[in-house]
Amino acid sequence: MTMDRLPLRGKHVMITRGGEQGEKFCNDVASAGGIPYMIPLIDFRSHEDLNAVHFIQSLNKYDWIIFTSRNGVNYFFQHIDSQREQFEMIKDRINFAAVGEKTRAELSKYRVDSHFMPNIYTAEDFSREFFEKGLTAKRALIPKGNLASTTIAESFRQHRIIADEWIVYETYYPTKDIGRLVEIVKEDRLDAACFTSPSTFHHFKKVVKQYHLQGHVDSITYVSIGRVTKKAMEAEGYAIKVCPEKYTIDSMFQELCRYFGQERKED
Repeated sequence: MTMDRLPLRGKHVMITRGGEQGEKFCNDVASAGGIPYMIPLIDFRSHEDLNAVHFIQSLNKYDWIIFTSRNGVNYFFQHIDSQREQFEMIKDRINFAAVGEKTRAELSKYRVDSHFMPNIYTAEDFSREFFEKGLTAKRALIPKGNLASTTIAESFRQHRIIADEWIVYETYYPTKDIGRLVEIVKEDRLDAACFTSPSTFHHFKKVVKQYHLQGHVDSITYVSIGRVTKKAMEAEGYAIKVCPEKYTIDSMFQELCRYFGQERKED
């Protein structure tokens, strides 16, 4: 991008995701002339499911294992680490599915190919497209987070398929950057705030309410990664100006650039 064509030039953008994805988003915003603030409003940790031993010992009984997120992939392999050798021996007899391209890419890092991925990266579309393609299963395992929806499992059960949900990680609310968030919002610095899940938004809303910041957040441009997050935000009265058709962080960034780029043209 040339200096006179930086769509986010001078725009202060809050990124509510941490880790590698958050850092990349920050770098992308900076490369487009923006001022990024990475304030993680969501974090993850391993969850010890009481049924974990049963799931691990029963892996060879599943004909499908379905991953709904990159975290699901990583924590699944973390949990089966001691049984990795046995897993390698049976994985060719299992079909693997991923809800989105980032999840599929994460699977490939573990030398596992994805046999199905929907065109639209939501649980609802996964279930619809799976059966529209004539695919079927006898028994499916869904490694997931504690806040992930039960949509896929319920849909499979309606088709008389055994669907086991294994909670391999949990989502929690990190508080170490809350002081910084309050300061930035109070000073009315933010032009845009990007939310990657309903949880990131709910945690933001909690801070707004706790510190009486409502008068400072009305003029912010709100960006949602997809329709589930958008629906959660709109339910609280927030207007979403940017929501990409493709539910990825990269697409969020591109749409953010398009939105502010168009705004500049109109000015």
